[in-house]
Amino acid sequence: MRFSKEEEYLRQKDKKLKKIIDINDHIEFNPNKKNQFDTLVGIVISQFISTKAADSIFKNIRENFNADYLNEKHFQNLNIEEIKKLGLSRNKAKTIKQISDLYLNENIKDLLDLNDKQLNQTLLSIFGIGPWSLNMFEIFCIGKLDVFSSKDAGLRLAMNNASMVKPESDWKKYDEYVEKWSPYKTIASLHLWKTVD
Repeated sequence: MRFSKEEEYLRQKDKKLKKIIDINDHIEFNPNKKNQFDTLVGIVISQFISTKAADSIFKNIRENFNADYLNEKHFQNLNIEEIKKLGLSRNKAKTIKQISDLYLNENIKDLLDLNDKQLNQTLLSIFGIGPWSLNMFEIFCIGKLDVFSSKDAGLRLAMNNASMVKPESDWKKYDEYVEKWSPYKTIASLHLWKTVD
């Protein structure tokens, strides 16, 4: 089997996407449902910066705590200034502190226990977590198959490069184009990201 059933579906649905999938070959989709706090911190770090820069900062912070995965206790006794010194902007430090407090105070064990509405309310109530961060969590942690974020610059660039949408188009145009990929927008997104990484 060369492609998954989701990829086969997308190849049939969209000729332009088919070209990309054929070049990329099969991409494994492996959401990390276990280390949710770590995933959230990774998403916050990667806001507005390149994947390479984000990976480097993330790696340094994990090494600083001598941990394979970060958890809320790592930040329990640190203030925002101390978190900032790990190589983050003040806003990102503030967001990570709030996520840590949320886990410690609300005694959250598993965000997957929440329904969609509760999850949206919980995450969007945190300073610095917006729709893009929520979408990334839905993809890389929960493993939802039908998520696309027109707020993602990489996805928009990939779609421009593939002549799916004209550069500088309104975000709505991207959202309209991707409707044909439903119910597997996530898998399409993975293939688009690969073309610009």
